[in-house]
Amino acid sequence: MNAQWTALARRAAAVLILLLLVLVAWLLVVRPLVAMVTDRQRDIAMLSDRLATLRLAISRIPLLEERDASLDTRLDEGGGVWTDISDAAVAAQMQDQLGQAIRRDGGIVRSASTMQGTDEGGLHAVRVRFSVEGTLETIERMLSAIQISKPALFVDSMSITAPTTVPRDKPPRLNFDLEVIGYIRTSR
Repeated sequence: MNAQWTALARRAAAVLILLLLVLVAWLLVVRPLVAMVTDRQRDIAMLSDRLATLRLAISRIPLLEERDASLDTRLDEGGGVWTDISDAAVAAQMQDQLGQAIRRDGGIVRSASTMQGTDEGGLHAVRVRFSVEGTLETIERMLSAIQISKPALFVDSMSITAPTTVPRDKPPRLNFDLEVIGYIRTSR
């Protein structure tokens, strides 16, 4: 019986060793491969969703380009953009236009200087800084001229200082600095 037991024990040990080898092979080879495939499938699903989103965005491009062209046309027809292509020409026209409004009420343009412009979405900003002396009416007339200007002008910054002593018989003379922007098209 001892011989039978040892043969049975050998067979059991062999089966146990075989099961351990299968378990080790499962843990070291099969399980990582299954995990890798699962991760890849998850990545593929995520990238497929992303691709669908990108395709949807790409399908909207022609509509957005058409809308952009329509808005550019409306901007041009509405007088929103200066037609000159030179910064200097636009700056000179801006100075002339506002200078006339300032001088109408006895205002004085102390200085007008062209600043460095910037490009913004197909438009180039022409910046002119004015240093002006005048009354409150001068400021109102100048801001009104900016508001109704065709092509459009925009006030970027403005500061007003009043004198410390004011004569009683005349309105006070105010000093104001103002930066005005006009846009020219850089591309079509």
